[in-house]
Amino acid sequence: MSYRVLQAFICTILLLGGTLSATVNSNLVYAHNLAGQQLIQSTNQALPLVEPDYIYNQLYTMATRFQHRESGYDKQLSTSTNGHDEFANYWSQEILHDLQGFGSTAYRDNFHIRGWRDRPSTTPAANIEVTVPGAVHPEQVIIIGCHYDGMATSTQSANDDASGCAIELGIAKAMGAYWQQQHVAPQRTLRFVLFDTEEQGLYGSYHYVNATVNGDIKNIVAMFNEEQNGIAYPLRYLGQLQNALMPFYIELSPIAGPQREQIKQFRALMARAVPAVFQQIRALGLQSLTYHDRNKQDVAQPVFTPDQLSNVKQEDDQVGSSDQVPFTQAGIPCATFVGNSTYYDPDAPTASYPYDQPTDTIQLMNTFASGNSTKSAALTLALALPTMLTTWMLQQPSMLGETASNENPLIAISDINRIQTGQELLFSAQTNQLSTKNASLTYNWDFGDGKNASGLVVHHTYTTNGNYTLGLTVTSDHIVQRITKNLIVGTHNPIYPNQYDRYYATGIPPRIHW
Repeated sequence: MSYRVLQAFICTILLLGGTLSATVNSNLVYAHNLAGQQLIQSTNQALPLVEPDYIYNQLYTMATRFQHRESGYDKQLSTSTNGHDEFANYWSQEILHDLQGFGSTAYRDNFHIRGWRDRPSTTPAANIEVTVPGAVHPEQVIIIGCHYDGMATSTQSANDDASGCAIELGIAKAMGAYWQQQHVAPQRTLRFVLFDTEEQGLYGSYHYVNATVNGDIKNIVAMFNEEQNGIAYPLRYLGQLQNALMPFYIELSPIAGPQREQIKQFRALMARAVPAVFQQIRALGLQSLTYHDRNKQDVAQPVFTPDQLSNVKQEDDQVGSSDQVPFTQAGIPCATFVGNSTYYDPDAPTASYPYDQPTDTIQLMNTFASGNSTKSAALTLALALPTMLTTWMLQQPSMLGETASNENPLIAISDINRIQTGQELLFSAQTNQLSTKNASLTYNWDFGDGKNASGLVVHHTYTTNGNYTLGLTVTSDHIVQRITKNLIVGTHNPIYPNQYDRYYATGIPPRIHW
């Protein structure tokens, strides 16, 4: 999340019209309990179970192994020189493993960028998308996104935004395990996205909205943006009891525009998510966390209690330069989860975390959380909170939802890019054979204009403006499945202007704190 365009985004928004008791210590003894099967049973309710230890370990691995993730310049360089491409490859393999058995597919979407000021890019940027097809409404899509690139001077970029990438993995692992254990599948299609070049001006997310899914905007139900996280509730700066609990922010789409009713319903659901997740965490056995008193002694304090709900701030989106911006412009309900981001504010407090600085490392995150660089329970739990909020929201029927699984393949139509009259379009089916009995599938397309085609991948050109129903019928000896999407074809379909083009950044943030 670049500091350079914080104020500009604010202007943009104005223009958009009886349980187990566990004391937690820095050795993370609770993390194993949180992942334990016996604690699932203790809640008497089936819930996706987030593994905090897994999220922390993935953050540590990705931040330390794949450094200097500068977009547009990784020409097969070593991971210690530029780990941009290797980070994306590792993340893709890990998330596909977490989601195996649910038809997940990965797509690398390359696009041109200009690079930093006075230093043109030498390679394309790339968004990475992993799709899990929905079993009931595969035409409807939920997007979970974050960015993986860093500033020109970055090292680990651990908080901003390897933390969000690790949270995405934690969500995928929790949902994949839950679906398998409960023998269910998602009703709607779920897409995990790594956006590139966020630090250079949100070019990855604008490319995604304007090119990759432009023809599919009306089919996107919601977007969750996992921004820089971990330096937030239930942390106290340096782990010291005399320091106040740090806030955690949920930045929500303002209620405005044609989708105001959908946004209002989304915000109401999010308001229910926070107390529900607090209750879930305490039901899993986590009821206290240790901090250091003035005598450097560990003192246990209650956490995730009803009186601490106010530490989670739900508000109209005030966060600039993050990847929810083009989705908000397009009228899609969005939630951005973010921790501390006050470092570049005038008169910023001492506890402000130096994101966008070379000092943004996992070791510094631990130090902010507990006073030393070793693995911190508070940091690990702070990473788990946005993960659990996201999984709770996904499970709701109006969001991703779930349905009883069967042996039929999961199928979705791939992203539909900008639909213009007279422009040839590519349509493809995203499918995975989940059973040998469906080994032979045929794909028949109805473009809604009297034309048809067959095949996994087809091309078509609409010659007249209008509203069309795109239909895909998938047939085998055992099943017939039909998917439809409503398409609006015109000469001038919406393109959402990137408000940050004029901020031609050098990639070098200020070196001093205000």
